[in-house]
Amino acid sequence: MAPGPRRHGQTRQSQASEAGASRPRLTPYDLAVPAPVDPWTAFLQWLQTIIIPDWNGLIQLLPLLLIVGVVGPGLSLIALYWVFVQVTNRRGKVSVADPEPVVVAQLADGSYDYPANAPYCPTHHLVYPATARECPINSEELVVRCPIDSSVRVASQQLCRTCGTRYQLGAAISPVVVRRRGAPPAGGAAVA
Repeated sequence: MAPGPRRHGQTRQSQASEAGASRPRLTPYDLAVPAPVDPWTAFLQWLQTIIIPDWNGLIQLLPLLLIVGVVGPGLSLIALYWVFVQVTNRRGKVSVADPEPVVVAQLADGSYDYPANAPYCPTHHLVYPATARECPINSEELVVRCPIDSSVRVASQQLCRTCGTRYQLGAAISPVVVRRRGAPPAGGAAVA
């Protein structure tokens, strides 16, 4: 008997069985282990990642590139300008000295007019800074004249015993005195 016409479903099945016979069957081990790639193909794949960029990754890097490319140089220019100003700025130098005692002038009648609320030494007729409490010459305690009733009290006492007024001597703990460097140049300040 001659073979009759085949059905459509039988043709596909027979073609699939013929194709499977020509290909080797892959085991799970073959699927898990990668096949070695020749060096030239590996180099070309690596070169493709450099030549053809990943646009999605580059778009995500735009904020970082904006900060590094625009803000970074701006901040560096500001820092360099600040260093330039600090180096080239001419500032005056102030010499600080300790406050020294001031000699009190003698009045016409031979007495001395000591300022109120300032410690002074009646023996040497010197007015000291507000933080001083004893005379460095003879270690005698300094005295203060009350500005209200002109009574005299010891500088270490803050309360006037006559009027009851309480005073704290010295506006600052560490007074600053600026030392002069010398006289102006000959011809006055206009020459300088």
